[in-house]
Amino acid sequence: MALSAGMFQRFQSYCTTHRLYAAKSRWLVAVSGGVDSMTLAHLCHAAGLMMGVAHCNFGLRDEESDGDALFVEQWANAHGIPFFSARFDTKQYAATHGLSTQMAARKLRYEWFEETRRTHGFTDIAVAHHSDDNAETVLINLLRSTGIKGLCGMQPVNGRIIRPLLFATRREIMEYALQNHIAYREDRTNANNDYARNRIRHTIMPELQKINPAATANILATADNLLQACHVLATEKERIAATCCSRTDTDVRISIIALKAVPHYPFWLFELLQDYRFSGVVTNSIIAALDGQSGKRFYSVSHALIKDRGELIITPLSHMPTAHLPAIAERYIERNYRAITRPLLLRFDYRTIAADFVIPRNTNTACLAADKLLFPLLLRPWRKGDVFVPFGMNGYKKVSDFLIDEKVSLHEKAEQYVLVSGADIVWLVGRRIDERYKITPATDEALVVTLHTNYSFRLCSKKKYLQPRVLQ
Repeated sequence: MALSAGMFQRFQSYCTTHRLYAAKSRWLVAVSGGVDSMTLAHLCHAAGLMMGVAHCNFGLRDEESDGDALFVEQWANAHGIPFFSARFDTKQYAATHGLSTQMAARKLRYEWFEETRRTHGFTDIAVAHHSDDNAETVLINLLRSTGIKGLCGMQPVNGRIIRPLLFATRREIMEYALQNHIAYREDRTNANNDYARNRIRHTIMPELQKINPAATANILATADNLLQACHVLATEKERIAATCCSRTDTDVRISIIALKAVPHYPFWLFELLQDYRFSGVVTNSIIAALDGQSGKRFYSVSHALIKDRGELIITPLSHMPTAHLPAIAERYIERNYRAITRPLLLRFDYRTIAADFVIPRNTNTACLAADKLLFPLLLRPWRKGDVFVPFGMNGYKKVSDFLIDEKVSLHEKAEQYVLVSGADIVWLVGRRIDERYKITPATDEALVVTLHTNYSFRLCSKKKYLQPRVLQ
């Protein structure tokens, strides 16, 4: 047990080094009942910290979820620690808000943690992420192309969220729990590979550690180096923003002339636009349009950007009345997106192919082989000359001919969208998927895209704005 013998001392040292607690600190400790959070709760209690225990019951594992809640409550009561709990209908919340179950649970718990912290006078919310979690996060962000900031990993302090266990590995936590007879409950879903993090944890990290046993430590060392680089870049970014950007009450304007005078300006534009949630793919399109005609528009989930003569004008979508929003003709879709509302209301759900998987058979749902898709996908209006291989056919067919054969009206043709992967149309939205992207016996994961037709937005070519429309 020598590996974890000094865990308590290291915990205290880590908290002191990163100034995680002071004389008036009161921690709300998030405890699921698993080994990581139970170890954190044990360490906090042993250190004599003023604390409360918060438990979220997401209702995803029926009696097991209820058992977790009871287990944590009994532990808190036995140690005289205030206990707070909440039960959520996570699946309903996910469906209502167009989120994956995982993302819905994350949003629900952190919002409730913060509400509980404020209501009961706690100073911080302590969560049990450890160093292995941190390395996995770096890899996930690398796959998502989040930029340098995303590769810095999780930090000990992020606002009111603190992570006192980032110094410890999963193995050290397990050994400490065994040594100190810390009871915990096992979540059986941790063993499956339905989620990206679990696949990285169970499949990719073990392979990396075969190549280099120090893989986790090296990933975190690189993340720390990048964090230092981020601090330097942040100072330079502020200087560049001061020379290129101006602000009004409603928008931010970037001078194209001033921007292009900056060495490596594509990189700096990417950094500037990250603050407004523009993806790397959209930023590349903006860079390509810098010398083009005025009027071209681009969109993130929160902002609109228009090239107007010598400026890039960025405006929050929240400042634009729905009836006057610019027409969004094209939309890039990253792999982590779970829903979009413009120009169509689409939901995205990744499902592992199992024996009981049933392929949806309605035309408003596309079931695509996820491993064949190239991200980001592109949603756009169909164009003259577009071709695809309609499901059930062997050869290419023009989209225009397909729409004629289906007796689609001129009005509906004008509003027809396609979902594109690379150079291929994978779905004539609401009508037919491409044969090449269908589910086969070799498919491991499906992307199920659902078009919700009770509400969408109509593209108005003359007035250049979106009008809400209820579809029958």
